[in-house]
Amino acid sequence: MSKVLPLHKRLFWRTSSGRLTAVAAVAGLPAYQVALWPDGWDLGTDGSVLVRDTHVMAEARRWYDLARRNGSRGNLSPVLAMHGLLIPPAILDLARRRFPSEGVASVAVTLVAADWVKQRRAQLLRTAEAALAERACAWTGSRHWEGMKAEALACLVQDALHWCLMEDLIPRAEYGVRIRCDDGWGLCRHRVCVAVALKTGARTRVAEILSLALIPWNRVAGNEAGPQPMIHVEVAGRT
Repeated sequence: MSKVLPLHKRLFWRTSSGRLTAVAAVAGLPAYQVALWPDGWDLGTDGSVLVRDTHVMAEARRWYDLARRNGSRGNLSPVLAMHGLLIPPAILDLARRRFPSEGVASVAVTLVAADWVKQRRAQLLRTAEAALAERACAWTGSRHWEGMKAEALACLVQDALHWCLMEDLIPRAEYGVRIRCDDGWGLCRHRVCVAVALKTGARTRVAEILSLALIPWNRVAGNEAGPQPMIHVEVAGRT
């Protein structure tokens, strides 16, 4: 007759087994995925690998650019690590590059940043389960595009409002859209000003839904005031 393990021992066994499985999965990741974790690549049907320019990469690039403009010669690594932006410039330079295969992509990242890739894998191995969960939940629409104009953003907001109305996510009403640009800190932030004849609670809900709809085109940038979204939505009343 087989012995039934106590509940706490069964839970420990399952947890340990899950951790070992996660560690094995991370250990087997190709180098390019380690370097671009969690969502910095697109794997094509032909086996090619496109390095995506994500919001995190764009923000890391901005820190390096600011340091160069300010003539800083200090080590940026501690600051970038604190903000989760510790990515070598050589990896950032691969953004939007396409490699013919996963093997070639892995060789490329190893050639330009072998030590960093090794450290990055060790970091992922320490928190293997959390890393895999992050990858499973990664917002794969977080692609960064430079130079969005106010006119293009206004059209994007109008389209977002249209689809939100179609899905009955926001009340049916007449929405006015105006875009304000705030240029500072080496960045151009956009303020989306929406005017609609709704009560305060409904306007707050519209702002929340529209902000969520704009996530793929938005990102957060840091300054002395703390992390701030590049696209900020405000919904005000109108008569």
